[in-house]
Amino acid sequence: MELHWTYFGFADDTPEMVNRRLKQSNLVGPAGYVSMEDGCVGGFVQRGAAAAGDEVSIVTMGGEGTESQATRATEASVRGFWKAYRRHMGE
Repeated sequence: MELHWTYFGFADDTPEMVNRRLKQSNLVGPAGYVSMEDGCVGGFVQRGAAAAGDEVSIVTMGGEGTESQATRATEASVRGFWKAYRRHMGE
């Protein structure tokens, strides 16, 4: 499989908007600013979890709320999905 990511901007974007677009593009695709580090961090987490098999941890990624946000660059909708899923599964 081959994926092609295309990021759009406009010639008249302000410097602030360019900065915002760059931050948002960091959230998706294989060419984000931290993609390589993300893979490394995943390995750290896997090794840590294996070393502490009888422990429990939760990473909240910016909170626990599911209310609507002023931006789409948030994990609130993902948290909302999993909260509803757990409720439907009886957990």
